[in-house]
Amino acid sequence: MKTLRSFLREQDNERQAAGALFYAQDTGKYGIAKRSKHCDCPHTYSPVGGSADTNDKDLMDTVVREVGEEIGCEITRDQLKHMYTDYSRPNFQYHTFLCTIPKQSEFMPNLNYENDRFDWFGKDEMPKNLHPGFSKMLKDTSHNLP
Repeated sequence: MKTLRSFLREQDNERQAAGALFYAQDTGKYGIAKRSKHCDCPHTYSPVGGSADTNDKDLMDTVVREVGEEIGCEITRDQLKHMYTDYSRPNFQYHTFLCTIPKQSEFMPNLNYENDRFDWFGKDEMPKNLHPGFSKMLKDTSHNLP
């Protein structure tokens, strides 16, 4: 008999997911969410995102939808720039986009149950409790961040 965890792992083999790392132009800080106990890798910081949906035209649509669902903020495709694709799991890719916003003070997340917090950090001030995939992305791309 399969456990729920093994079933979900098998489902991951058929998916793509995408998320947004936020960058505030006025402060030069990066916005990330702290995942709640209801998510995998709970209590870790990561981009806001999730699995692609059959109604999404592409991965940018996934990011726009997920940001709206998880933190209640409207973003546009024009704000997004693809940064990184993580291929570390077989047949599963996680795509990270940089979402540039003009003013940090005007970006007001309204979190759903998937996240406990949303915080801003300088490039060299990221918290220690990062989601493993996000930590890998930062190591691979930190030189490319604005």
